[in-house]
Amino acid sequence: MSKSIEQAQFEHVLTAYDCQIDQTQVSPLGNGLINNTFLVSSPESKFVLQRINHHVFKQPKQVVSNADLINDHLQNKKEAQEYSLEPMWQLKDKDGKPSVKYKEHLWRAIQFIPNCYTIEEVDCANQAHMVAKAFGEFTSALSDFPATELSEIIKDFHNLEFRMSQLADAVSQDKCGRLKQCKDLVDLCFKQHRFIDEVATYVDNLPVQVTHNDTKINNLLFANSTKEPIAVIDLDTCMPGFIMHDFGDMVRTCCSNLAEDGTALHKMELRLDIFEGLANGYVESFSGKMTPIEKDSLVIGAQLLPFMIGVRFLTDFIDGDNYFHTQRETHNLDRAKNQINLYSLLKNSRSELEAIVANA
Repeated sequence: MSKSIEQAQFEHVLTAYDCQIDQTQVSPLGNGLINNTFLVSSPESKFVLQRINHHVFKQPKQVVSNADLINDHLQNKKEAQEYSLEPMWQLKDKDGKPSVKYKEHLWRAIQFIPNCYTIEEVDCANQAHMVAKAFGEFTSALSDFPATELSEIIKDFHNLEFRMSQLADAVSQDKCGRLKQCKDLVDLCFKQHRFIDEVATYVDNLPVQVTHNDTKINNLLFANSTKEPIAVIDLDTCMPGFIMHDFGDMVRTCCSNLAEDGTALHKMELRLDIFEGLANGYVESFSGKMTPIEKDSLVIGAQLLPFMIGVRFLTDFIDGDNYFHTQRETHNLDRAKNQINLYSLLKNSRSELEAIVANA
């Protein structure tokens, strides 16, 4: 069991899910930066157990509620043969409740799907096509779900104006004395006026959809038998949004040859074959339901998400690393430099990206 979580918490939560403590194994699962996630194995069952980070998700019960609403809708679509993937069900505790509270923490259990695996990075255009098609099918299946019924899990999560104001506040306070290490990068971010204005124009005109908001390849389960996606997982940040955000996050996490904290920026390359696979798979998945302005917005989203997450990493570095887990003092600064560099590569390749999307 995790040394960072006291034994009493595990015992309380596992008992609520009717597990025999002395016959249950708990092991860390995944490499997420926000929540604590574990695989629980007992003679009676195997499931995923997660402690929701209440510092990030201020209303954790809304996370659970949103996921239930989404899964109910996806199950109906699946029964109507309009959704080919598996919903990711949350399990009830022995009293029929969807979550368990222990002190200030909220825990939930999620079904474990056997005979499948996750992937950490895209390795070819065909795989990118599958990834984008799966995430696109997820959003397309929810296109007739009233997005306003979902809670806004993190207010202003993809609001670029808000993220820029957070950066400005962190810079003005410089409470950790770190600004001198990143002043040039801060100045570069604040000079992107034209792009920031362009994003605002799209935000004012795009239709609102139910979006996943964390479309990394490791948020898909792949079946051992087919090597194809079987389920979209990690619904924590599902809420009303724009499809340019989901597409942009796929580009951000798939189209660079470096990990997001890689420091050899002179070696960073934009993988246009991967971008083409993503664009083709994503547009295809909507089966004509993607509006013209949504399709046009995909290239904006491709630039927006690296820029915005770069701004967030930079803000967190200046502010003292309070949001993202870090493994070294300059970890968030390294991430920020990496993502802003990726944004610059995408910006410089915009005409090529637009041609790819237009032909998708």
